[in-house]
Amino acid sequence: MPRKPGTTVFVRSKWPMMLRWKGTVIIRIWWQILLMGIYAVGVLMIHDYTAWKMNYSLSLVSVMGMVVSLLLVFRTNTAYDRYWEGRRLWSQMTLCIRNLTRSIWVCVAETETRDLLEKKSAINLLVAFAFATKHYLREEYGYNYDDMAGLLTHIPKYSIPISTQELDWRDDLPTPHNTVKRDGQVYHLSEATPQPNTEPKVKNRIRKQQVQKQALAYDFHTPTNIPVELSYYIASYIKSCSNKARVDASTLTVMNNALVSMMDCLTGFERILRTPIPLAYSIHLHHGTWIYLLSLPFQLVANLGPLMVPAVMLASFTLLGILGIGFEIENPFNDDYNDLPLDDFCKVIQAEVAEMVAHRAPVPSDWVFTDNNFPLTGIKRSAKELSAMTLEQVHELMKADHVIHHNIDYSRPVNGNNNGAQLIDDPEQAGNSSVVVDVPTGSEKKPAA
Repeated sequence: MPRKPGTTVFVRSKWPMMLRWKGTVIIRIWWQILLMGIYAVGVLMIHDYTAWKMNYSLSLVSVMGMVVSLLLVFRTNTAYDRYWEGRRLWSQMTLCIRNLTRSIWVCVAETETRDLLEKKSAINLLVAFAFATKHYLREEYGYNYDDMAGLLTHIPKYSIPISTQELDWRDDLPTPHNTVKRDGQVYHLSEATPQPNTEPKVKNRIRKQQVQKQALAYDFHTPTNIPVELSYYIASYIKSCSNKARVDASTLTVMNNALVSMMDCLTGFERILRTPIPLAYSIHLHHGTWIYLLSLPFQLVANLGPLMVPAVMLASFTLLGILGIGFEIENPFNDDYNDLPLDDFCKVIQAEVAEMVAHRAPVPSDWVFTDNNFPLTGIKRSAKELSAMTLEQVHELMKADHVIHHNIDYSRPVNGNNNGAQLIDDPEQAGNSSVVVDVPTGSEKKPAA
């Protein structure tokens, strides 16, 4: 079930969890539960109104129930491992984007306007990398989506093979760049108009009509891997910084490692997307679950009578719900309620980067030597005042600051540390203690010992 754009997994609701239906698999399995209810009613009618009695031994329920439970547990754990791995990889990619953005904005020297524009353009590509990865994982292969169109208008287009789609659906002679093939005709994207509802859907997701120049996987015969393309341009900027000697060797290593890690995350995303649960296992799990549910009414009709119908429907809701949850979170990159909120993650990255580049890179002289910075917390002298002293004078003040902190009263008679117990023997002595330091002012030298 698709969620509204911009919402997260835990949507605010006035209803308690037990009464909520958004984000659940009920919409997907309700007809199966109803079908099992009708089937159970049929078994009950045959048992009560015919000579064919449907009561059998309960041993089959115990054996089948244990097997199906083990299969469902393994299926759910496997699906959640894929979900968690996707979240871990996205967090790693976010860390790399943050580190690379900080390294570019703070550590790369700028001497002219061109240097600043190069830095800002490279950082824009990092933001575009996050949005492009999101679309790539959802099998949306267009350059002109609203969230990244303004970041990629100046990038030449390539056609790098993708790893999220099979190759057997593509033609041997692909269409040129920025073209699509519909009804045997080749159109340029600027000329191709969105088709009505006759086009196939992707992953059964309900999507709004794609605007002009946007394309999904089935539109392109040569879809391109945009995140890989962007990595080439980011790498070219890092190499340019090295050639121009605008960054030191250690920072250059950090930047290259961050880019390599970003590509490692992208490859991990592709591994999750292109490595589903083996088909034989999924089919056998469905077979086992349905055999158990279809045999359940025969085991319960003699003991429960009419109550067998709701009991079967309740068991169907439980088992089919677990089965549906496994398939719901197997691919965590779609836009359903139970998928990762990639839209929100990308917006967070964009907001962080925008706030960072809105200000000049910080210089220590701008924030250290101010009237509001008190490096020695026990001595009320600002860093601006301390900078006028000699090195020996500041060291003496640091020793005094250490003594002051050593004699601070940390006791809390009522609600303090150590369950209110006093941490020193004589709090009055500590409270009245003071340290007097005679620090020469101006350029006076400290007398020799």
